Order: sequence, then C-alpha cells, then structure tokens
Amino acid sequence: MFCSLLTPLGSEVLRMNDGIKGFFELIDTITEKIGRPASLLVFVMTAVTTTEVVGRYVFNHPTIWAWPLNRQIFGLFILVAGAYTMSKDGHIRIEIFYDHFPPRIKLIARLITLCCFVIFMGVLLWQASWMGLNSLKMGEKITGAFRMPLYPFKILIPICVFLFLLQGIAVICRRKD
Repeated sequence: MFCSLLTPLGSEVLRMNDGIKGFFELIDTITEKIGRPASLLVFVMTAVTTTEVVGRYVFNHPTIWAWPLNRQIFGLFILVAGAYTMSKDGHIRIEIFYDHFPPRIKLIARLITLCCFVIFMGVLLWQASWMGLNSLKMGEKITGAFRMPLYPFKILIPICVFLFLLQGIAVICRRKD
C-alpha cells in the first residue's frame, strides 16, 4: 500500500524506507527550485499590468498583448504555487474535528484524503495531458488580435499537475499527527 504503511496500528507512525524518503526529498527539492523563481512571476505580472494601465490611461494607447500574456503568466504562477504551498504545509485545513480523533481514525482520514487527492489529481493530469497534446498538435494560439502561442502554457499544465500530485503524496505520507 502507499507509504509502506504502518507499524502496529496503534502506534500510528508511518514507516518509510530510505528510498521513499529520498524520493520525497527529491520532490521537495524540485518544488523548492521551481517555486522560488516562479514566485517572481508576480513582479512580471505587475510590470505587464502597469505597462497596460500607463499605456491605456496616460498615453491613450492600450496594448493588445498585456491581458492575454498576464492570464497565461497567472495560470502558470497558480499551478506552481499550489505545489510550493503544499510543500511548505501552507494550505488551509479545517482541523476542528480531526484534532480530536483517536490515532486510528486520523490514519483512516489521512488514507481517505490521500485516495481522494490522488484520484482528483490523476484525472486532472489525464485531462491536462490530453488537452496539452492536442494544443501542441494544432499549434494553438490565443484568439484575438494578439495571436500568442497557447500550447507552451498548456504543455506546462500537466507537468505542474504531476509535480503537485507527487508533492501532495509526499506531504500526506509524511504527516505524523
């Protein structure tokens, strides 16, 4: 089963061999190395938005490229930020009931969470991969006056989802409530 499950069920300690621990540390490292630089995309989005606002309201000359580009950068930022936030255990959890569960119920809740997460992210990965490959085959571009290629961004979606999936599995398996 996932995470080389348990020692005697009462102790509720996940046992992981060194290979799994090393793999989870590798996932953490990759997420960290991608997440930190991706956080700088906020500054890029700010610069693009500022350029658009100044062009539109100061010079009465709006751009055709700012909003489509900003949308793509924001999408990429969100995908990477999800995995990075998960690696830092920064997602909001409602633990009002969970904190009062006995160890066995906590284990069952964690396994249910893991299954739901893997199913959801698996379907998202499958659909994003299908969408990204179709976009690449078509050479898809954004509609409108600014015909920016869309397929590079759509190819990045399944890559980021896969990283998010691996990071989620690592976090859930390592949790030792």
